[in-house]
Amino acid sequence: MNNTTSVVTGVLPQALETLRICTAVLGIMVYSTGLTGNTLSLLLFIQKELRQVSTGLVFLLLNVFSTIHLISLIVEYIDSIYQVQVIANAKFRCQFILWLQNVTRTICSFLAATVSLDRYIRSEYPMKSRIWCTVANVMKLFLLYCSFSIVFYAFFFHPLNIFNNLYQCSFPVPSTFRRFALNYLPPIRFVLICVIPVAIMIGCGGKMLWNIHQSKNRISQRTTPAQPGVTTIAAPASQGSNVTENARKRRASIDSMLLMMVLSNVVAYIITQIPFNVYTLYYGYETSDDYTIYSLIRAFLLMWSSVYFGVGFYLFCITSSQFRKQFVTKIKIVCACHRSALRRH
Repeated sequence: MNNTTSVVTGVLPQALETLRICTAVLGIMVYSTGLTGNTLSLLLFIQKELRQVSTGLVFLLLNVFSTIHLISLIVEYIDSIYQVQVIANAKFRCQFILWLQNVTRTICSFLAATVSLDRYIRSEYPMKSRIWCTVANVMKLFLLYCSFSIVFYAFFFHPLNIFNNLYQCSFPVPSTFRRFALNYLPPIRFVLICVIPVAIMIGCGGKMLWNIHQSKNRISQRTTPAQPGVTTIAAPASQGSNVTENARKRRASIDSMLLMMVLSNVVAYIITQIPFNVYTLYYGYETSDDYTIYSLIRAFLLMWSSVYFGVGFYLFCITSSQFRKQFVTKIKIVCACHRSALRRH
């Protein structure tokens, strides 16, 4: 029995050190590539022609708040892995950073669901989308998301939410705020930023997939060759019919592109967000006596969840040829402006 205990005791620190090294290495890659990708995406989303469309505006807001969320995660990552505090202040680390993480994560989750809903409405109700899918409505929803998130997570600014004697962010015991943070908040947050957004994204993506499948079936039925033995006279195709058919094929390709972006967004969200939220749902913020184990697991899962907030640019490049073309065009314009500025100097 003693031998078994000693083996377990020796294996656990080794496993934790391996986890710390993996988190340290992967964290640098994830956060650096995420910030780089978001910066490159911003070059496209700030264009006027994209900002004037509801979908483009939602993507712009999602990009901005994903970047803010990544920065807040980097602060905790540096503290947990390298034991270096960006600002050695309890109110900044325990109150502001935790509040900012939760606010931006919730807003990003709502915006991700809004993107899927916006695309679904545009494909399912093209006429009504002119009234529903507007920039003004997007801003109204955005302000609603911000107001709700800011107020809902305001309890993090409780004056006793500071470092304890071990320099851990800790709520006082016993405390109503501690009970809310550990027992009530995780399931509520799990429903708000996991269950509801995922259900909306899967529902919209599934319906769009079904619509495209039905559209392809109708096209294949119209292009089915005549049965042998039956004399048919093929009417010459007019130029108008060719234009209509080309327009129909173009719309179908655009729908397929948007569907792939929606599905990739859903898959990325599920894979990256559910593990961390399940962990906080089960353990809460500070239920482990060994803070080292808790902080390492939390840092690793936070790093993994941050993949979603920085992977958008790369997903769009993979799934959308039009996005790649616009990005290359934008880079060429920026380079041309830079060369022109150098010549003037």
